[in-house]
Amino acid sequence: MTGSVFSTDTTSFSSHLVGFSIALTAAGLTTLWLTRLTWSYWVDCALAASLGLPKRQKDNIFLKGVYKPVDEEVNVQGLKVIGQVPLSLNGVFCRVGPNPYFKPIGDYHLFDGDGMIFACRISNGAVNFSNSYVDTNRLRQEKAAGHPLGLKMGDLRGFGGLLELAWHQLEIKLGVYNVKDGFQTANTALIYHANKLLVLHEGDLPYAVRALCNGVIETMGRVNYEGKIKHPFTAHPKIDPQTGELFFFGYNVNKHPHVTYKVADPEGHVQSSVPITIPHGVMMHDFAITQDYAIFLDCPLVFKPDEMVKKRTLPFVYDDSQPTRFGILPRYAQNEDAMRWFEVPAVMMFHVANAWQEGNQVKLFSCCFDQFSLDVTEAKNKAKANRAASQQRLREFTFNLDTGVVSQRVVSNVFGDFPSIPRHLAGRKTRYTYLAIMEWQGEEPVFVGVHKVDMQCENEEAANAGIILYGSNVVGGEAFFVPSHQDPADCDGEDSGHLVTFTQNTKDGASEMRVYNAKTMSQEPVARVLLPLRCPSGFHCYHMSEEQYQAQAGML
Repeated sequence: MTGSVFSTDTTSFSSHLVGFSIALTAAGLTTLWLTRLTWSYWVDCALAASLGLPKRQKDNIFLKGVYKPVDEEVNVQGLKVIGQVPLSLNGVFCRVGPNPYFKPIGDYHLFDGDGMIFACRISNGAVNFSNSYVDTNRLRQEKAAGHPLGLKMGDLRGFGGLLELAWHQLEIKLGVYNVKDGFQTANTALIYHANKLLVLHEGDLPYAVRALCNGVIETMGRVNYEGKIKHPFTAHPKIDPQTGELFFFGYNVNKHPHVTYKVADPEGHVQSSVPITIPHGVMMHDFAITQDYAIFLDCPLVFKPDEMVKKRTLPFVYDDSQPTRFGILPRYAQNEDAMRWFEVPAVMMFHVANAWQEGNQVKLFSCCFDQFSLDVTEAKNKAKANRAASQQRLREFTFNLDTGVVSQRVVSNVFGDFPSIPRHLAGRKTRYTYLAIMEWQGEEPVFVGVHKVDMQCENEEAANAGIILYGSNVVGGEAFFVPSHQDPADCDGEDSGHLVTFTQNTKDGASEMRVYNAKTMSQEPVARVLLPLRCPSGFHCYHMSEEQYQAQAGML
């Protein structure tokens, strides 16, 4: 009997022990789950430290100097104006760029920063200012966590880049952060369509924002086009000025088809979708339209994670052993069967000025590099070795649709990028484009002025139709062309208008919105608006007319 009792007690004890172990394990797993944001952050930090990424960050030029992020959002009314802001600028002038909300854990690339919009609300010469973060899904989750989340391009180097990639994939599976509704930064460009001001990043769908009467920019939400877009959305869509349609594409380096092309009607409803086949996953930043065609730029900036490991470089590698290809497709094609491909020796392009048709020919004007690297240190070294090949110049490509022959020429001998044209001439023959003049100042690539280029001129020297330099210790960015009248027929020529840009002083950070006469290209600004805080160098700008401003103000 005693043995029986002992046996029963032992069984009971064992059962309690197993139950306790299960409960303890469950409690531990629950604790790990509930605290995953905390411990995953410390794993992020430890992994970055073991790979030496924080040390690289200390020397990162994109976190200091003219690129140094600002740490406050402000709204100031009635800015001081020197000169007079033209009435044609009534509306909102704004620029978006990268400005990390949290200090990065590891290294940093300029493409990584959270999108911040610097905006001037202009009304009859008076100017209000604000700078606001785009409230993306990523930023909301980071604010809730209290620290950065997710993979950054700056972390993708060498074998450590693979470790970072694997770790962040695990974080997604563990629910540390959610990428279902996009996880990018809305930091690249802006465009107005279907009564919405859209903020763009080529790794995500657009975000709609709204400019309020006091100049504050309010994020309305991510635009999914009624669920008809399942792929990223280019940072440089095109609007046909006559039809009001939006032409755009998205690329995906990991999946076939690598490119998908779409058209949306003036109200923003997607009308067609065409998968496009290309041999490799590439970074395809821009494209062009004419009255009848869409033109795709298959440049050899190829996604090669194996090269990232072997050469400790970024995963996008400029492979000049491959050609650059141009795909010309009828704008309303239902499939890619009618695509015509043209090839030239390797050249890298990020930004198109314009394209149009002349008889049986299609002409494309784009800013081109002969040598290129996304790694700023490598790019700087290449520029030292061969400045002409490593800085972008405007080039014309002519495609003969009858013979299949493509020819090219350098249009201007001035280094520049971020071309701007009158919006009403998109896809139509244009005489002038306005480039941001680029140069290296010490460790930093900066924009120092604006170059007006006559694209119809056959001589590189004579194509220089005017140069504006911002002055000693002053840098700027893209200069946006705004016509002097809303109706182009009322303008005194194609170049009747103004160029608007943000500038900053490299010594004291004093920043301005500057307005220049595009016709005369006078060095003296028509107006200088003194901004209440430093405006770091960023990406693309946009001018929303007064009519557009009023239409978007009521957007829900």
